[in-house]
Amino acid sequence: MKSLLQKKDNRDKKIVALIDGEHYPDVSRDAIKLLKDYFPGTFSGIIFLGGTEKLTACDLEDYFGEKVHMIDDLDSDFCSALNFFKPDIAYDLSDEPVVDYRIRMKIASFCMANKCSYMGPDFLFNREPRYIKSQKDTIAIIGTGKRIGKTAISSYMARLLIEDNIDVAIVAMGRGGPKKPQVIKGDEVNIDEKYLLRLNESGLHASSDYIEDALLSKVTTIGCRRCGGGFAGKIFMTNLEEGMKIADGLDSELLIIEGSGASIPQVDTDSTICIIGAFQEWDSLIGYLGIYRIIMADIIILTMCEEPLADTRKIEYLESKIKKFNPGAAVIRTVFRPRPLSGIRGKKVFLGMTAIGRVKKNIKDHLEGEYGCSIVKASFNLSRRDELRKDLAGSPGFDLILTELKAAAVDVLTDHGVKNGKEVVYLDNIPVVTGGKADLKKELMKLIRRRKK
Repeated sequence: MKSLLQKKDNRDKKIVALIDGEHYPDVSRDAIKLLKDYFPGTFSGIIFLGGTEKLTACDLEDYFGEKVHMIDDLDSDFCSALNFFKPDIAYDLSDEPVVDYRIRMKIASFCMANKCSYMGPDFLFNREPRYIKSQKDTIAIIGTGKRIGKTAISSYMARLLIEDNIDVAIVAMGRGGPKKPQVIKGDEVNIDEKYLLRLNESGLHASSDYIEDALLSKVTTIGCRRCGGGFAGKIFMTNLEEGMKIADGLDSELLIIEGSGASIPQVDTDSTICIIGAFQEWDSLIGYLGIYRIIMADIIILTMCEEPLADTRKIEYLESKIKKFNPGAAVIRTVFRPRPLSGIRGKKVFLGMTAIGRVKKNIKDHLEGEYGCSIVKASFNLSRRDELRKDLAGSPGFDLILTELKAAAVDVLTDHGVKNGKEVVYLDNIPVVTGGKADLKKELMKLIRRRKK
């Protein structure tokens, strides 16, 4: 890390030191002197994280000869300290027991959210700006993991905007996206079994998010690819910049930029919506810089807010934590309910989904009650091809395959249906607001109008 500190391009940057009271003050003072010697830029001050075991000096500012910002409560005070110093780099000279891995992950989130890199003797969370610009209004949809509903929310939002006469397009990136960005005009292309199988035979991933978006929303979508995802959502490889150039050439007035997994599109968007699965554990969210994603969001949508995935107590706990770190964001609780894209009444159905198996009864009861079908087999192995094939082979007789357009939906389920004379119907997952008085469309339109001012 010494060589990174000594880089010439740090001359115009500011650094602060994070220290604790578990080190003797003279040890911390000598370490800060060494840090100043290494760093060619400006030393702005000290953030004292706590601990008093070896703290002998009473007036730390007098002792260190620097401005010292004292932290009483990390969650409440650390961002204020960063706002005071406005550093480019926060260098951590503290240690356990004052900080542990959870606290350091929180600090990393706070630094990333405040445009500051976080550095220590053997680690660096390098804050890089989202560098891709667009000429259009843009909304990013990001998430805290995979399979928590980003695509369902993207396509649902696109339909809401179209209903409000806002011309919208979706730019999606995925781990199975095309080498060159692909455009699908969802309102012109008939995305059926034959179309999807042709895509699959051509070597494209026919269940990619941009294809699902086009099927469900009927808007123009642009498919991109990405590989690798860092703690703060940085991507190693992507053709998103090329895809955004195509998007800027469309007639659409607004672009929805859909993230992939926990990765964040490197587009400098006007606003951000963050999707969090209510089943996710808070410690896990902390560990993967979920707090950073929460802080940067204008709207936070909690999905899968139902038992057995999450009870009321857990949902309220998550919401209280979210509000603590981003009190200004609208938090909306939702559940997903499947909606077939064509009729299934009276049919014996094989159901293929990527959903968590614990909600099998909820989904089965909803489909049978609302759409008058009989689910003879429900497989939640859509992302596990070998298990999915076993489920198909062991299923009672069925007339129709009902599936999400994800994972093995085309190369396994659609292929099986076409070869065996079974009807194939794709389904949408509709977010249904539950609990509270939040209105997803109302909050979305507030976001759009705020941008227009």
